[in-house]
Amino acid sequence: MIFTDAGWTTFDTAVGPMAMAWTTRGVDRLTMGWKEVPAGFGEGRPQKKRPTGPVGQVVRRAQAHLKGRPDTFADVPVDWGRMGGFSVQVLEALRLVGPGQTVTYGELARRCAKPGAARAVGRIMGANPVPLIVPCHRCLGADGSLTGFSSEGSLSLKAHLLHLEGHVFNEEHAAGMRHLARRDPVMRRLIKTCAPFRPLPDKPQPGWDSLVTAIVHQQLAVKAGRTIAGRVRALTPGARFPTPEQMLDFAEADLRAVGLSGQKTSYVKDLAARVQDGRLQLNRLRRLDDAAVIAELTQVRGIGVWSAQMHLMFHLGRLDVLPTGDLGLQIACSKAYGLGEKYASPVQMEELGQKWAPYRSIASWYLWRSLDQGGL
Repeated sequence: MIFTDAGWTTFDTAVGPMAMAWTTRGVDRLTMGWKEVPAGFGEGRPQKKRPTGPVGQVVRRAQAHLKGRPDTFADVPVDWGRMGGFSVQVLEALRLVGPGQTVTYGELARRCAKPGAARAVGRIMGANPVPLIVPCHRCLGADGSLTGFSSEGSLSLKAHLLHLEGHVFNEEHAAGMRHLARRDPVMRRLIKTCAPFRPLPDKPQPGWDSLVTAIVHQQLAVKAGRTIAGRVRALTPGARFPTPEQMLDFAEADLRAVGLSGQKTSYVKDLAARVQDGRLQLNRLRRLDDAAVIAELTQVRGIGVWSAQMHLMFHLGRLDVLPTGDLGLQIACSKAYGLGEKYASPVQMEELGQKWAPYRSIASWYLWRSLDQGGL
């Protein structure tokens, strides 16, 4: 495959827009998941809206790959520019990892005869100029965690790319996705077009932090909630929230000063008091069934059924929770199933949920994702 000119282009794919730039030596820049073309992309070269020849072939192959027809892109030339010898060695070794396969940073370092260079490999992955063609999404941490990704779409896009290639993150989740796809054509479409179900981060936060986060974020936009949560964390050294003991020691004015309302201050202090004196034993919650967890958590001032359900789904990883009181989920249900009203009723959701059980958390997650992606 020989490129006869230089240029850049944008094109649509099943996972969103992509931009690609090339020289006569090969593709030298590619990005996915952006809202606007990155500044300086393809600078000094003509933009070609419908590239032909070998470049057009690469575009069509990328689109087919992201629709579920895997391609190795092994014959696509890459212009490495000023990248150094070890970087090129690592990236060329990564090109040999085929669709559906994964490799750790440490293993990739060993393949390049530098077994102690796992961190250097990670830095090289972060600087990979042509993700997808050089499949850095197939490089995982030693514990199977996603770690980072060099393109704009971040870890969600990395997970989606692996999902399209058949990678299984969790066998129980995969069983739930297969169940939903068999039972419900709407779910089948969502599972095909969205990222894989991954409700928990690779390194989940402790239960105390999860519940404080839930209280802080109540009735706030995501950005505002994150800002205030960051200020609360900054009250003590380290990345964690103050401990229950520290939270009780703060005067109400201290917590109000970082953005908590008087009401939320009372909620956080009640949570702290219950954890400190043992009325709420967070580690014990994992041994309780869903109803018992909700009963325990809703004794805390400011934690209602919805907050308890979010804790079940996104901290304890329970797979059969259906939060019928969630407005976003009500909107998503109505849109996805053509119910004719803005909000699906709890009764309608319970009826739909009968065919989703025992994986109603997974169905809920995909419906939320359908709103993020603009519906079906």
